[in-house]
Amino acid sequence: AATTLSVVVYDQKAQPIVAWSNLSQFEKTASLPASDLSNDVRSHLQIAQLTIAAPVMSDGNLVGQIQMSSSLRELYLHLLLIILIGLLVVVVATLSCAYYLTKITMLRLAPVIDLATVTEQVATLGDYSLRAHPLSGNDLDYLSQHFNQLMERIESWELDRQSEIRERKEAERRLDILSNHDDLTKLPNRTYFQSLLKNCFDDAIANNQLAALMFIDIDNFKYMNDQFGYDAGDLILATVSNRLCSVLRTTDTLCRVDGDEFAAILPQIDSAKMAQNLAERLIHAVNQPMTLRGKKIILTASIGIACCPLHAKEQRAFLHNTDLALKKAKLAGKNNFCLFNA
Repeated sequence: AATTLSVVVYDQKAQPIVAWSNLSQFEKTASLPASDLSNDVRSHLQIAQLTIAAPVMSDGNLVGQIQMSSSLRELYLHLLLIILIGLLVVVVATLSCAYYLTKITMLRLAPVIDLATVTEQVATLGDYSLRAHPLSGNDLDYLSQHFNQLMERIESWELDRQSEIRERKEAERRLDILSNHDDLTKLPNRTYFQSLLKNCFDDAIANNQLAALMFIDIDNFKYMNDQFGYDAGDLILATVSNRLCSVLRTTDTLCRVDGDEFAAILPQIDSAKMAQNLAERLIHAVNQPMTLRGKKIILTASIGIACCPLHAKEQRAFLHNTDLALKKAKLAGKNNFCLFNA
């Protein structure tokens, strides 16, 4: 809205003679009140209006008065607008400063944030090879540098620990192999055989399942060992063990219990006949020709078989009956098998 401005001219008797307003131009003076004349310029300020009265002099005599009134509403509006613009400027400046200070703070704290992130990843993944990323020119870079040095020491310690664990496990594995396996044939030895046989025998008795035990003896091994030498004897043992393993089932276990004596543990067989058929195939595999010192020889083997709980319900009797069957096979002319018969 435009500013309201009015002018009233009073005569010597303080009566309005002319009235003008920027809204309605010249106005009628009849409705206007009289005024108090004064030789001095007077001003009167109200909340929404400013009035100024100036005397009109002629030869030193007061002949009238001019009174001007102006509305202060537009002034207030301008002041309010200026205040609002000032507040907006202050808010924008405050936000800008806050954003700038926040950005500066985040840049300053970047190494700390990175450290927190890397630390969480290390704790979650257990990966000690992770490192913080120093930012050049940052006052807190020394934290990242010290953290990385600490992680290098921890990683080195962890690698040494893992290496020590692997070496210990490897040593335990080698010790287990040495204590439970034969050096020459790599087959389980007598110690392992006794443990495995007990488990197999107990399972067969408990579940009423048929299991078989074979004692396998290489015929005339001592003679060939003396004739061709110990190296040839070792070769015969290794060859026979490979041939026997190629025939046995994956569930069966072949052990070297002594010199030229082997034992095969056969869990969960269908019948004694199945064990006899397997023994026949084992003898056929052993009979394949081999060359020693330029001579072709035929190996033979004798096999004794016993089944539990068919032939024994006690482990000692199981071993004894299998041994009796082996002796009977040898007395029968070797290169054959014999199933225990009470």
